[in-house]
Amino acid sequence: MKPLVFILALFTSLILSGCADSTTTYYHKHPHQLMREIVNCENNGGALANTPRCRKALAINAQLF
Repeated sequence: MKPLVFILALFTSLILSGCADSTTTYYHKHPHQLMREIVNCENNGGALANTPRCRKALAINAQLF
């Protein structure tokens, strides 16, 4: 049973690790959507600023621009 759990965890992490590059590529092709995400993160009094989604958008913005 333990090998099955390990294999499933490994498979899931491999699939999810591929999502990061696709987000960067998407925002590179759609900079207007990146700006909308950043505005959304900053316009709510900072409540979303520390979420993983906002941190990722801000990091991509710094990387691209």
